[in-house]
Amino acid sequence: MTDVNKSLDELSQRLSQIPESTLVEMVWALEGKRVGNHADQTALGLLGQFRPRLQVVRPARRMSAKRLFCMPFEDMLTNAPKAQSKIIGKIARAVIDPAWDLLVDKIGRTEIDQIEAEIRALGKAPASWLPLGQRLWPQCAREMRDIVTRAEKNVAYRAEITPKLGGPEMYLDFQDIADVMEIAVEIQTMREGLPPKPIVALTDDDIQAIGNTVMAVDQRVRARAPVVVYALVARLDQPTEILSIFVRVAEKGMAGSTGELASITTEVMVTDMEQRFEEVRRAIAGGGNEGKVTAREDLAKEIDHHLKGIAQGREQLKGQAGAAAARRLDRVRVKLKDVVNANIIENASKDIAKVLGDIGRLSSKATGEGDIAEMQMVEDRLLALQLAAKYAGDLGLDKELKDELKRVETQIDGHTGRFFTDLRMRGLTPEDRGGAEAELYSSVRMLELVSGADKAEKTLVEGLNLIDETTKE
Repeated sequence: MTDVNKSLDELSQRLSQIPESTLVEMVWALEGKRVGNHADQTALGLLGQFRPRLQVVRPARRMSAKRLFCMPFEDMLTNAPKAQSKIIGKIARAVIDPAWDLLVDKIGRTEIDQIEAEIRALGKAPASWLPLGQRLWPQCAREMRDIVTRAEKNVAYRAEITPKLGGPEMYLDFQDIADVMEIAVEIQTMREGLPPKPIVALTDDDIQAIGNTVMAVDQRVRARAPVVVYALVARLDQPTEILSIFVRVAEKGMAGSTGELASITTEVMVTDMEQRFEEVRRAIAGGGNEGKVTAREDLAKEIDHHLKGIAQGREQLKGQAGAAAARRLDRVRVKLKDVVNANIIENASKDIAKVLGDIGRLSSKATGEGDIAEMQMVEDRLLALQLAAKYAGDLGLDKELKDELKRVETQIDGHTGRFFTDLRMRGLTPEDRGGAEAELYSSVRMLELVSGADKAEKTLVEGLNLIDETTKE
């Protein structure tokens, strides 16, 4: 480990030990430093270090004019890189700063500073931000629409503005923000009336609030109705629920434009599902799961979650009218099959064989003499295989998964067989006993995850008895 990496690791550990109350105050102060200076590298770096804990603690965040600007579309934000193709219903965080800089130039610092002053006067007091939003969002909508309209009519102006925003994909995200700003009051009113994300279930009152939003948007600017879908899907635990939501809205007699949104609804739902499992897949492929030892298990659970959602979605899409949308859901199933095969099944036995070849060293670490992450990652791999076994048949991967599990089981059996033979031939000294037991426990844990508790227990008892018999006094 390099000195830099060691220092970062030590800093991360110290940050994780900061009391929650102190963390909240520090975040409040750091966000204060960033108000009016989103490039403050010290504040930006420390907030990045705090982010994992912030996702758990979820303290009240310091409001600013820029954060108020983002509020109506914050559920739609994604960490997609600037060059990634446009994701329907999503907005890349990377566009926020350049978009805000353009707006400040257009609106003027005087108005922005006045809003900042009113925000500071409110302090930490809980408040609805709608009143201030009703002042800011319409101004943003007018200025952004002016920029987009001019860019669409004037090729030279578009060529000038696109690099400032971060590239062609960011320009498309800028257009999406402009669409949101035009109905920001309606979207934020709906958000404040719904449960916190991720939404698992909606009451009749929640459906009424959604219906009211659809009707209000229809009456004022009907072309922005798809934004309501984007905002809702981004808050749902299971994106396929969007279909049943609009069924319930229609049943209340508030269908409005929802009947015209079937195509866009399915497109957003499918895209959201694809993105969510793709993010986990990229973490595995790119090594981005460093320090997170449940990457494949998370992927297996995510896929199980989506398969259930696809089944629910197909139920909602029964009949000829929903046939095209149902085919789009089937497209997701094909992608899920590829993801499971490439990231959970393929090469599992090869990876396990490498671990078994070095299990003596890894087992000693597992006893407390070092980092146990490598053994935890093995468990992650085996748990993912077992989780995938529940739905491999539905994806047409039943044979592939069973064959791979059998290969893994054969490898573990072969290792324990050789381990027992070696004990009988060579015996153990009292000093070696601890290492042998550690290796046995590690092998048995792997066997348990593949073959079940009964076989693992039998192997453990046999191994412990053999260690007792062969230890030289």
